[in-house]
Amino acid sequence: MASSKDVAERAGVSRSTVSQILNGHGHRFTSDTVTRVEDVAAMLGYRPSAAARTLVRGTSDVVITLIPNITFGARLRDFVDLLTTELAVHGLTNLLRFATNRVSVDAALLELRPRAIISLSPVDEDERAVLERHGVLVIEQSNAIQEHLDVAIGRRQAEHLASRGYETVVAAIPTDFREHRFAPPRASGVSDWALRNGVRVLPTVLVELTEQGARDALSALPKTPVGIAAYNDEVALALMSAAQRRGRSIPDDIGVIGVDNSSITRLTSPTISTMDFDLEFSAKQMVRVLVHGEDVLSDDALVQVEDRLKVVIGGSTARAFVASVSAAPA
Repeated sequence: MASSKDVAERAGVSRSTVSQILNGHGHRFTSDTVTRVEDVAAMLGYRPSAAARTLVRGTSDVVITLIPNITFGARLRDFVDLLTTELAVHGLTNLLRFATNRVSVDAALLELRPRAIISLSPVDEDERAVLERHGVLVIEQSNAIQEHLDVAIGRRQAEHLASRGYETVVAAIPTDFREHRFAPPRASGVSDWALRNGVRVLPTVLVELTEQGARDALSALPKTPVGIAAYNDEVALALMSAAQRRGRSIPDDIGVIGVDNSSITRLTSPTISTMDFDLEFSAKQMVRVLVHGEDVLSDDALVQVEDRLKVVIGGSTARAFVASVSAAPA
C-alpha cells in the first residue's frame, strides 16, 4: 500500500507538501506542484487517512445534519438521502442528529470535530458561537426563508383550487405540535391569496390525524362546494377519506390538494393533487455552501427554490369546470 512518503519521493516534494495538498490546502502551492502531487497520488492509489486529514484541517470528514422535531416523513427521508449522496460525492460522511425543541451543542457532538453542521432548523446565536469557536461551519435555513416558502406553498394551493372552479377555499392543518413551525405560514398563504383575488376563504380547520378527527374537521365545512388546501398529503388523505365516507363527491363537491408529492397520492381513488418541490436542488445548494463557500442560501436561491414549486394535478381536483384565474400581485 502506497504511503505519503512514496508520493513525496515520486513527485519530488516533501511529505508535508503532499499532506497539505491532499488535505485541502493546495492554494498554498503552485498549480504545477498541485497537479503533480495529485497525479502521482492517483497513480499510486494513495489517499490520506481520515485521522491525518483531521489533524491537518482541525476537522473531520463528518457532517452532522440536525433534524428538527417534525414528523420524519417520506419526503424528509428523500431529502436526507439526496443530501447524504451529494456529500459522499465530496468524500464527506453524513450523520443525523434529531433535535428536540432546540438545537443543542454538547461535548459528544464537538468531539466528532465535524466539518460542518447542516441544520434544518435555525441555530441560536449562543450555539452558533460555540460551533464557530471550534471551527465548525454552520449551514442553516433561516426562519424567514422557511416562512417565505411555506407562504408561497399556501398561495399556490389556493390559486390551483380557484382555477378548478372552487369559489370557497379553506386551509387544513394538523393539530400535531411538531408541525406548528410550518403550518401557520401555509395557512396564511392560502388566506392571503384568496383575499387578494376575491375568493371566499373560511377559517383554518385543525385536523387530528385519526378517523374521528378527520370527521370532526369535515363537519366544520359547509355543505356547498369547497376546495381544501391541506398541510400535507396525509392531511389531504384523511379529509378526502372522511368526505367519501360522508357521501360527498370528490372532486365535484370537495376538492383537496396536499403537499409533498408523496407516494400515497398515487395510491388513492381518486388520486390526490399535491405540491411538489425540487429536493435535489435544495440538497445540492446546501452542499455547495459547504464545499465552495458560496452564498447560495441568498435571495436569488430563494427565488430559484420557489420557482421550482409545482402543482401535480390528481383526481381530487379534476373538476370538469376550470376557471380562468388572473392572480393579483403578491
